[in-house]
Amino acid sequence: MRFTMTATKASTVPEGPNKGQAYFNRARTVAETGNYDYAIDMYIEGLLREPSNLKEHEALRDVALRRKIKGGRPAGRILGGKPYFHGKSSKEQMLNAERLLAKDPGNIALMMTVLRHAVAGGFRDVALWLAPMAVLANRNLKSPNPKTFLDLADIFEALEDYAQAGQVMLLAQELLPKDGTIPERIQSLAARETLQKGQYESSTTDFKESLRDKALTRTLLEKESLAQTEAYKQQAVREAQIQYEANPTDQPTIAKYVKTLLDLETEETENRAIEVLQDAWQRTQTYRYKVYIGDVRMKQYRRQIRILREAVKAHAGDTALSQELHKLEAECDQFELQEYKERMRNFPSDAAICYEYGRRLYDAKRYDEAIAVLQQAQNSPRYRSDALYMLGRAFLEQAMHQEAVDTLQRAIEGYELASTGDAKSKEMHYWLGRALEATRQNAAAEKTYSQIAQWDIKFRDARERLADLRRSKANHA
Repeated sequence: MRFTMTATKASTVPEGPNKGQAYFNRARTVAETGNYDYAIDMYIEGLLREPSNLKEHEALRDVALRRKIKGGRPAGRILGGKPYFHGKSSKEQMLNAERLLAKDPGNIALMMTVLRHAVAGGFRDVALWLAPMAVLANRNLKSPNPKTFLDLADIFEALEDYAQAGQVMLLAQELLPKDGTIPERIQSLAARETLQKGQYESSTTDFKESLRDKALTRTLLEKESLAQTEAYKQQAVREAQIQYEANPTDQPTIAKYVKTLLDLETEETENRAIEVLQDAWQRTQTYRYKVYIGDVRMKQYRRQIRILREAVKAHAGDTALSQELHKLEAECDQFELQEYKERMRNFPSDAAICYEYGRRLYDAKRYDEAIAVLQQAQNSPRYRSDALYMLGRAFLEQAMHQEAVDTLQRAIEGYELASTGDAKSKEMHYWLGRALEATRQNAAAEKTYSQIAQWDIKFRDARERLADLRRSKANHA
């Protein structure tokens, strides 16, 4: 088969299993040579023939990220503005947007365009794969867009994923606390999720006609509407306590009782939850109960610290309050450090625990130990970028400046949204700039600070450092 860079006329293309395989094979071959733009077009051609092939959508995304890491830029106006396919079908519009997204993988607007056409075209698996990425991308922005969350909730609802729709609406509610329509919609989505779980709602008929047990369904709906009220939470605790007292060694019963206690979010019920977990831990020596105890105590520490910080802010001249805050923060840091040290002994291969322990060793200024632990955490794809960032910071603290430069550059390369200017990317670039300065790579440091200034002129002291570097360069000219 001969491959060209000219887009196929979509209306003449046969669609079906394996129809795009030759294009996918060609895409993989040219991607290995670094010809990412050609690979992207080959994937798009293949997906025209197999639009529901999720594996190949994922492969295209992987190529897009590799292209980004190698310095690939978004499609410019000359090439990027011209649609690859000229038809108006949802499939063609989805693939046109996905092609542009492949050249700008952090672009949320393009993600949303792909999603809308995927939903319209009935490509449910594709939409469910991409939508969580859009949620994460919007969350990571310095100022998340509430409308994006609302649009994503619409998409999840159209896909009948009511659980995720509800979660996204909660994110929107955080940004729009005065919008009175949001709680009602959250409640509605929760009720639909409950009905869906109980198989009481049909996709084609009115749910009232498909009820197998009307009394049970009514109970489910009543519970759902009361779920966020104090009365229902208290009732749930009483019911779970009765079950627990009848069977205090049953693990699911313990878990349910503890959850209902924690849902009340009071010091008293949290302490009761700790007592229940402590009893289970002493009786069974099942370590996860010990972990739950640690999680609750860390949550309590953080809440107390938050309250004290607000008090210090309100009473700026009260030195006693400030001292109490510092003492509590130190206690919290020490508790968390010991907690994760113990978890590392019990779960030495758990990447999440490894990363959290390394981060706390860094906070405790135990940099050599932090480096050793974070070097282990970086082997996990999920925590690689974050671990590399903390590792670079630790190298910098130890005056291992070139190691800091190399490691921070790898952290940035591995972060999907590094070019977006979100909070994490600004921190990564700032500390890279500091490391570059320390190694006297002033031109590279200047470029890095310039990028930060273009994102956020007030971020840390990046603007001042940029001015100093330029002033120094001018003086030596």
